[in-house]
Amino acid sequence: MKIGILQIISGECISDGVGVDVNRVAYELGKHGYFVQCSVTVCDTDKISDSFGFLCATCDAVTVCGAVNAFYDAVAEKYELSRRLSTFLLGNVPCAVSEKCDDKFVADNLIPMLNGRSKTYYATNVFRTLGKTEEQLREALKDYIKNRNKISIKFISRPPECSVLVRYSNKTQKNTVSELLDGVTRTLKDCVYAYSDVSLPEKTARLLIEGNKTVGLAESFTGGRIASLLVENAGVSQSFKESIVCYDNAVKRSRLRVSQGILDTYGAVSIETAYEMAANLLMDGDYDYAVATTGNAGPTSEKPNQVGVCYIAVGDKKNIDIYPCRFDGDRKTVIESGALTALYHLHNRIAGDIERNDENETKE
Repeated sequence: MKIGILQIISGECISDGVGVDVNRVAYELGKHGYFVQCSVTVCDTDKISDSFGFLCATCDAVTVCGAVNAFYDAVAEKYELSRRLSTFLLGNVPCAVSEKCDDKFVADNLIPMLNGRSKTYYATNVFRTLGKTEEQLREALKDYIKNRNKISIKFISRPPECSVLVRYSNKTQKNTVSELLDGVTRTLKDCVYAYSDVSLPEKTARLLIEGNKTVGLAESFTGGRIASLLVENAGVSQSFKESIVCYDNAVKRSRLRVSQGILDTYGAVSIETAYEMAANLLMDGDYDYAVATTGNAGPTSEKPNQVGVCYIAVGDKKNIDIYPCRFDGDRKTVIESGALTALYHLHNRIAGDIERNDENETKE
């Protein structure tokens, strides 16, 4: 089914920051087997009616977003819309209207409306992974990719992350879908951080908030990027306490008490330095968790052939784990990869603690 999007922009909508992320809407619709055929943006109210008519004539369904009052004022008489409904049928064309065409509107209104008009529709299960390349994931899932049940497996790679999308229709036998999903889940269990379209920073922030946990950061080569990713999420202020950007060795010594002996013997980019950064951060701050990063983002490095070499420390006052990493790409890519990988290990640490606590409570 081909979908048309009519975005109506008025001065009020612009000031309120209302707009349609067409790529995002197309992605969400594509997971269910629907495709955006055409997107039209209208600023002149005199053109609303004709634009709406064009989309209804060329697409199987239409969604209208933005200045909805202007839309109804423009089309009510011509199309005999006596009531301002959020969904309605114009001839054989289903239409949905909302000020914001966000994920909630797509999931709660648009998709159910389209499914109700389709004999065959689709659902998609999403596996968000980190640390494995698309090639590695394809190899691990090769037996499932070859299935003959018309269940498609696609990959969206944005290193160091890769999303695996498993799509199937309402006509596929439920036990077949269940068996394949169980197999994919088992195969990817060591690299999955979410089973829905939620970002890693959002998922990590959610775990911190819901678990009433706190975290402090000591960032060297990531330069505050981990903090930036966390603070994008509303409510995280109750969990995220501080980030020390200790880029210079003198700051590592003065702010984090990394010893001169460690720096001289092992260098700033080392397991030992990462450990001391995290350990002293925990010792001086009142946090449940600490994350520390040190590495060479490039284009030059402290030692030969060390560009992209990084160490990430994640832990609490009982135990600190060190993760040696090597990231490919330019400086910006290495920094982003390091920040996301640090969040991934923090996420897994929190999730593991929650799981162990739940198991202990069950035993009691």
